[in-house]
Amino acid sequence: MATRERVENKALDLKGNAEVRVGKAVGNVVQAKGLADQGESELKNAGENLKNVGKDLKKARPRIKKATKKGKNA
Repeated sequence: MATRERVENKALDLKGNAEVRVGKAVGNVVQAKGLADQGESELKNAGENLKNVGKDLKKARPRIKKATKKGKNA
């Protein structure tokens, strides 16, 4: 995941955390928005992690093919 995306997602998470705390003090609307922001941040992080797994698998594909060919010939 790009550093910029990590920073943006962390900022969104921190914003959501702050809204949750304020929401507990003044009302549920702000708290609900904060929880939604935190959830959005977690989903974005999960999506970025999934993208990275796909990239890693794509890079590993030639090595996997080579290893399976060796196994068939053994």
